[in-house]
Amino acid sequence: MAAVCQILATPEDNLFSYALPDGRGFAKAMAFMFPFIADKKSWPYVQDVEYFDDWPVRQPSLLFAGTALSKPEYLAVWSRLNADPSVEEIIRNYPIRQPFLWVGRGAQS
Repeated sequence: MAAVCQILATPEDNLFSYALPDGRGFAKAMAFMFPFIADKKSWPYVQDVEYFDDWPVRQPSLLFAGTALSKPEYLAVWSRLNADPSVEEIIRNYPIRQPFLWVGRGAQS
């Protein structure tokens, strides 16, 4: 979803900050997930994904949302995460490996 927001957002229509009348939107989803990405040990739910121990990696959603929403804490966590995972299943689920090439598009242009 972060890639969709990054590609389709414009300076006039920042999809990262768009929210439905009830408050649902990308910014709210990131705000919910961020503490668990920053500290995986705080995840209160069952470890319901395969390769749980290998996550998180340097997800582009943190870079894109951190930039678009002016959230330096997202950028700080992004910078410390693994940028070069070696587990094949993690690589398969990590399609954007050069997110800096995408910054400057969409809401950032």
